Amino acid sequence: MLSKFLNYFIPFVLLLFLLIVFFQVRPAGFLRRDEVTVTQVEIEAAGAGSSFTGKKAGADIPRVAGAEDFMAQYPFSQFTVEPVAATPTGVYELARWESGRAVVNHRTRIYPQATTNALWAMTMYNQYYIIEFPDGTHALALFDRGLAADIARGEQVTLPISVRSGVNTYAKPYLADICAEYGADTDNVVYSFDDEWYKEHKGQILLIRLGVVFGIIVAAAVLWAFLGDHVKRLLRISPKG
Repeated sequence: MLSKFLNYFIPFVLLLFLLIVFFQVRPAGFLRRDEVTVTQVEIEAAGAGSSFTGKKAGADIPRVAGAEDFMAQYPFSQFTVEPVAATPTGVYELARWESGRAVVNHRTRIYPQATTNALWAMTMYNQYYIIEFPDGTHALALFDRGLAADIARGEQVTLPISVRSGVNTYAKPYLADICAEYGADTDNVVYSFDDEWYKEHKGQILLIRLGVVFGIIVAAAVLWAFLGDHVKRLLRISPKG
């Protein structure tokens, strides 16, 4: 009985673990580790039509210190924020570099523009955060969850170059209560993603994730080859044969 249970349970746990690893691996940080910072001088030299959103912010990029300052920014103004805290909202929008459509078995699948389902949101979605500015006020923000984890650990984080952007219309109803709780505006978000970079590197990101999962499978297989029979004896399971 125990042998049968383990024969089903172990593969299920391994599959679940591999899925979690696949979706939790964030190759963007690795791929962009050598990216140089962008200065305010470069932004001004490039002209008003150039966007550096999502690029690493230099020391002279304007720091927005509060909600009032944030709301005063023009949509094309480029700035950064050093959040005191970042609270997950549990609300996700379809990444703005994704089309929202996929062909599966010759059928077109349309993905929802916003969701509160964390499992569904593991693919192609970004979570809204409520950030706290240095002056104690709050705003919605969209940025990489790796940075959110750094903020949660108490690290000082400077967001990538950001802009004041609109909130996804379909996400607004989900965000209404938490925005009311923190006094955050439901129409504007600190947006910190480099859409073009993510669009161009989608394939590379996928390959790295698959590579990490494949490496774990190989390592597990090698480990089992050396320790499998020993583990079975410990569990009083007779090896097949």
